[in-house]
Amino acid sequence: MSFVEIVLLALSLSADSFVVSMGGSVTLGRVSPWKTLQVAAVFGAVQAACLFAGWISGYSIVAYISKAAPYIALAVLSYLGISMIAAGVRNVSDSVNLSGFRNLILAAAATSVDAIAVGVSLAMGDTECPDALLVTGLTLVVTVLASSLGITLGSASGRIFGNAARIAGGIVLIFIGLRPFIW
Repeated sequence: MSFVEIVLLALSLSADSFVVSMGGSVTLGRVSPWKTLQVAAVFGAVQAACLFAGWISGYSIVAYISKAAPYIALAVLSYLGISMIAAGVRNVSDSVNLSGFRNLILAAAATSVDAIAVGVSLAMGDTECPDALLVTGLTLVVTVLASSLGITLGSASGRIFGNAARIAGGIVLIFIGLRPFIW
């Protein structure tokens, strides 16, 4: 793989993390740089771990992951999105957000399921270990940066737009889950 292909792959894998971190952070209020880095690091670590696990597992799970990934992501993102919408409608301030560990892991996992399939496809394409490590490392860095930006933008919109931002964020999460079934 060329470096440009690796960067494009990392960017495409981080896109969902960016959008989910933006949607999920509308409830966080003002976020410290340390908290932003912590949340973004979880998104990046889960994304990179799933990518590398997929590469390691190779042929054995590709059929299962590629078939189940859209359903798993839809279920998790719908749960998070519906919770956010309900809290926004009820005007509850403790709605689903990325400050709770369980919700953070669920959101990170939902955005990373496809990374397993990408990792498997890399293994099937005879990607060697040094290239797989480079893809994994760059995906980690790009996902952390994208998620940090998403958190910053999401928390700012949540402070400005309040419940409307929570509802919009929930709708976005559901549509991300529905994307494989629509397009």
